[in-house]
Amino acid sequence: AQPERYDEQINSWYEIALTDEDEEIKRHAADSLFGFYLRKKDYEKAEEYLQYFSDYDPMKKIYRGRLYMERGDNENAYKTFENILFSEYQTLRFTFSLMTGLAIEEKDVRNARLYADKAGQIAGIFDMGKYNECSAMLDVVCAEKNVEHTFQVVQKLLDSVDSLFDFEKSALFRHMGFRKPADAFAAELREKLLIGFRNEKEFEYMKGCEEWMRMI
Repeated sequence: AQPERYDEQINSWYEIALTDEDEEIKRHAADSLFGFYLRKKDYEKAEEYLQYFSDYDPMKKIYRGRLYMERGDNENAYKTFENILFSEYQTLRFTFSLMTGLAIEEKDVRNARLYADKAGQIAGIFDMGKYNECSAMLDVVCAEKNVEHTFQVVQKLLDSVDSLFDFEKSALFRHMGFRKPADAFAAELREKLLIGFRNEKEFEYMKGCEEWMRMI
């Protein structure tokens, strides 16, 4: 059997499918053609089919990274993959934040705590620093009006403001070349946090805690 002899016929069907109005059919055809030409090491031809992927489709970035790999351009391959990781972290973090808010709205504190805890774990996995590891829990302890836990979370936040850009030092993102934040940023953020924590209405339940009053 010589399956290669059918390649031309199959590819011509995929080329026709690229003109289909159904986006899913079009994407499947582009996916198949991209894979075919990548295997044939015809990288320029393979790259042509990336135009059929939406810019919002993560597979487009992954395939671009694969092209860099196949061409031996490891620097750009790493940069592309690291950008995907960074972007996916932001997506996951935002999703967990919304789920935490939804659970709080439903007075489902157990699941709100679960989502916030997972957000913190993900921050740890992606080397996002101690600040991001504990910040997700703030909304939960505030919703609980838990004096002890609020004090603990806020103390950790204030102590770890400097860790907000720890991801820039991570090996996970070493090819991305982040722009260095202003040196005064951490101090400014800490002051803004303190102003927020001094909000008597939102943190009224903390008034009787002497440690809290000293801290803020």
